[in-house]
Amino acid sequence: MKQKIIKTLTNNLGLKLLALVFAFLLWLFVVNLDDPEQKKTFTTVVRVTNEQELNKAGKLYEIKGDNTVSFRVTAKRSIMGKLSTADFDAVADMSKLENNERVPVTISAKSYANSVNIWDKQNYIYVTLEDEKQAKFVIEPKTSGALEPGLDVESTEVSPTVLKVTGREEIVSKIKRVEATADVSGYTTDFTDTVIPKLYDGKGNQIDSDKLSLSVEKVNISVHFMNNKTVDIGVKPSGTLPSGFSSYEIKTEPSSVGIIGEPGDLNDVTSITIPDSVINLSSLTGSFTTTVDITSYLPEGVKLTDGSSSKVTIHVLVDNEAQKSVEVPASNISFTNVSNGHSVSLDGSSVTVNVFGSEESVKAIEASQIKGTIDCSSLSIGEKQNAVVQFEKTNGVTVQNTSVTVTVIEDKNSTNGEQKSEENED
Repeated sequence: MKQKIIKTLTNNLGLKLLALVFAFLLWLFVVNLDDPEQKKTFTTVVRVTNEQELNKAGKLYEIKGDNTVSFRVTAKRSIMGKLSTADFDAVADMSKLENNERVPVTISAKSYANSVNIWDKQNYIYVTLEDEKQAKFVIEPKTSGALEPGLDVESTEVSPTVLKVTGREEIVSKIKRVEATADVSGYTTDFTDTVIPKLYDGKGNQIDSDKLSLSVEKVNISVHFMNNKTVDIGVKPSGTLPSGFSSYEIKTEPSSVGIIGEPGDLNDVTSITIPDSVINLSSLTGSFTTTVDITSYLPEGVKLTDGSSSKVTIHVLVDNEAQKSVEVPASNISFTNVSNGHSVSLDGSSVTVNVFGSEESVKAIEASQIKGTIDCSSLSIGEKQNAVVQFEKTNGVTVQNTSVTVTVIEDKNSTNGEQKSEENED
């Protein structure tokens, strides 16, 4: 039986194969001659037009979800085989916004328009509207990176100086500053670089500008270098020590500062000297501390570096005395001769004072042991007046009288005489 079946299948095999091929060709001819219609679904990106209509109304939009639509197309098989997503255009006209939330999408064929049928089902994209805000910010020039030895940044300039930002009110309102930063690493001469300005909020976090419109995408920042060096601070006193004192020592804080300038201006500067008009030894009554601004003592063409303070504290110590600073609480300061009907208070919760004496006594003194008084007889009603706190020698330590700020107000509950300072509460 099996052999009979095999014989039947293989008998006239060539004719049977030829018939099969002929049948396929005949089917192919019929199909191509008939060219039936086919259906297919396409998905394309929506193109938005007439956005300016929203801008005129002070509005911005954001599309909810994907910016695509899907649609079904009917066409002859011969046409359908040639079609792709690129042959269709999907347009959302913002001037046709409905209910402030959706925009109808019109789909058209860019190729074979007369041979393609697009289902008439209406497609939409959905949007969220937000108020538009515009603000201007001064661009702050900054530098980053490691400076080459002997160089310092004298100045930086940015152009343009103002950046106009337009975008969603929620985002623009968060912007607190705009910076343009140039990397100085590897530079030894002045240069100009083109950088992208960066936006920051009040906490120093960078704000993404992708959804904002900036008046310029990049700015130019120019960096000017000067040479720098570190020099000591010296004090040149005048006069001589009064009788009763055998020796003195002068210290400064800081003991040195950084300066910048052109090489020719820096070469001749070996130190910054505070002139003899500041410290007069003849008027000494004991050790004391004072603070001066050394800006006016700098040679022409020379400036302090950014990291150097112009305020220098001078300590004049006699007969090998030691010195330290102590924070005395405001509650340790009393007021005398307060006018009837007035109340006096110290601005601040403490007063920084300088104490002098032997190294042992200075080391042992505590803030709670230091008491001071303010004579209010010459004070008048008015806020933030200057007054002097006077101290007496305590436990072998001399406390330097200190200038403070006080407030005098009318107070019917106050009485003439002494009044103790109340420590400020946070």
